[in-house]
Amino acid sequence: MRAWAMGGMLTLAILDGAVATAAEPRPVHVDIDADRFQISGEGNAVTGVRRAPVPYDSLSDMTTAIRQPSAIATAVRLTRAVPPQVIDYVFCVTDEGVLIVGQQVRTLDVTSGQYVFTEGDIKRAYPALEATVPWTWIVDIPLGREVPLTLYLKAMTQWPVRAVAVTPSVR
Repeated sequence: MRAWAMGGMLTLAILDGAVATAAEPRPVHVDIDADRFQISGEGNAVTGVRRAPVPYDSLSDMTTAIRQPSAIATAVRLTRAVPPQVIDYVFCVTDEGVLIVGQQVRTLDVTSGQYVFTEGDIKRAYPALEATVPWTWIVDIPLGREVPLTLYLKAMTQWPVRAVAVTPSVR
């Protein structure tokens, strides 16, 4: 009986060590300069511009554009390792100060080796944090399961907003 108990405790100790090793966070690499940023972790990467274009001021124009397979002027690009995808994010700011984030998803076609258009749709809408202009918003983009990425956006002009300043932050 004592041998069984010792064997069980040894097994638990080994499993506990394996779980602790697996739970260690992978390193996150952050590279931010005046014009661009690149953040990578868990095999995924987010790239973007610090002064991001806002090409749309109406939801209908943005929806029409992102549902087409042609590329759009993106502000942020997420490249996923599993499943192999490229997700391009585009911004729209309405006259009420609502930031609408649209996305175009391209998935890797293994036969051709090319990323092909899969879908385009609205990801989310964010009301401005304050009612005063220039408006600010906080946008979350999941870089990975254990790597939350937050983008702080600030309108660079009053409406119609044509660009936002982007400040990325990894917690």
